[in-house]
Amino acid sequence: APAAPAAPAARLAPAGSFDAYSWDQSDKAVTIYVPVAGATADEVETTFGESSFSVTHARGAEARTLAVSNLCRAVDPGRCRVAIKKDRLQVKLWKREPGDTWSALDDTADRKKAEREARIQGGDLKDASTQQLLADMYANATDEERRSLVEAAGQGAQKRRDGQV
Repeated sequence: APAAPAAPAARLAPAGSFDAYSWDQSDKAVTIYVPVAGATADEVETTFGESSFSVTHARGAEARTLAVSNLCRAVDPGRCRVAIKKDRLQVKLWKREPGDTWSALDDTADRKKAEREARIQGGDLKDASTQQLLADMYANATDEERRSLVEAAGQGAQKRRDGQV
């Protein structure tokens, strides 16, 4: 008699993202706190690279992942770990260069700042006026940065009207 067909493998739903996490840093490491209640080692998978990490929690047919492919600075992947706590996953990324201060978890803001500085030093913004620099800053800002720029401009205008400048 022919063998019975194998049962189909259980499939995980496509991984969703964690919608909340926090992080902090010391001179030697960056620690990421991901809220997950009651996780077990069998439910957690991690991958560490010199400039990336991912942590996935899979329970039943649901999986959620936090992944960063462009960390702010290099880490030592051989030392990086995840600790499973009662109410969270605690990802420890050991800094390649102790003492480096990270401005964010990823390098997006640092790259953007370096590109702008290069444009000011020798590119299209080299001899730009203050007004041109501010216009460029506004054009390349996030929504939050734009709100801050508009607020600062309004405060400056009010000070000029009040004769404080």
